[in-house]
Amino acid sequence: MPDIDDFRLFVAVAQSGSFAAGAEALRISPSLASRRIASLEETMGARLLRRSTRRVQLTDAGARFFRWAEQTIASYEDISGEIGMQAQEPVGTVRIAANDYMGPRYLLDAVTRFREQHPRVRLVLSLQEDPIAAIKLGYDIAIHVGPMPEETLVGRRIHTYRRLICAAPDYLASHGTPTSPDDLERHNCLVHSLNDTQRWTFRNKEGAFVTRDVGSVIETNSYPALLNLAIRRLGLIRIADMMAAPAIARGDLQEVLADFRSVDPDGRDPAVWLTYAERPRLPRVRLMADYLLETLKALSEPATD
Repeated sequence: MPDIDDFRLFVAVAQSGSFAAGAEALRISPSLASRRIASLEETMGARLLRRSTRRVQLTDAGARFFRWAEQTIASYEDISGEIGMQAQEPVGTVRIAANDYMGPRYLLDAVTRFREQHPRVRLVLSLQEDPIAAIKLGYDIAIHVGPMPEETLVGRRIHTYRRLICAAPDYLASHGTPTSPDDLERHNCLVHSLNDTQRWTFRNKEGAFVTRDVGSVIETNSYPALLNLAIRRLGLIRIADMMAAPAIARGDLQEVLADFRSVDPDGRDPAVWLTYAERPRLPRVRLMADYLLETLKALSEPATD
């Protein structure tokens, strides 16, 4: 007989249009996901998904089952949350996604302390390039670095931060030190594939905004990788102050363009967000969200002008 995780898998595959993405949401292999969906279809006596080389789509029967599965999962989580609250101790699983900016530095310490206080809560942690996308695959909470989340999600700001432009002293010695954003197009810039663009926006001391193209030579989805590439003298990076601080203190990196504040394309200071879906949350998820918000704020100092 199918269990609740089979329903979660089916919903994740249907929403993402991919066995691989659905399998990642439940941390199983795509081959196992395919077998479990096939078993579910056999039990239901109908084909629920139409498979092609590019995308998985719902059949008519699958669309009806999808609506039922979503309602069943919600009902199951509601009753499990109520039972857990009756026991005066939260019980169940909370799924959290974060990128490699917040995950290794802060999230691991926070969830360690949470588990010490709430040992009956099972945690699923995923470090990935786009944590926001994980919400659509069934994750409960995403720690997102960048612009304000889309309107369909709830975003609670953890803190703002300064985004620095840095390079290794040896790189600056051989390529020159930029003195204004106009110089960036002539430099080797190392960019993040999700949160960076080929155009960087700055606010000067007078409050005016300037946006300039950058000479992107390397693109990666990892902030630690960007940091290490810059230390290896490969170019300029745009990175959070708290990530760059140790390398600057060691003399491995040097800040440039300090008179220009690097901001998001909409002119806002960059921020770290705790994000979740807009529907009512289970008690254990609300508890975890409140705990993370309080803990991560305490670990991070807001940016100041």
